[in-house]
Amino acid sequence: QRLYLKKGAKKSIIATSRKMIEVLYAMIRTGKLFDSMPENILNRKLTQYGLM
Repeated sequence: QRLYLKKGAKKSIIATSRKMIEVLYAMIRTGKLFDSMPENILNRKLTQYGLM
């Protein structure tokens, strides 16, 4: 959303697509599933915000 406001719709679509391709390539190369955040960091953030 921030990129969209700064650069415009076309550039933000290209940037998002590129990031998705980078993640997909890394998944294929390593053979691991996408993990946006390790569980220990997720739990720490949830505790920090009082959600857990």
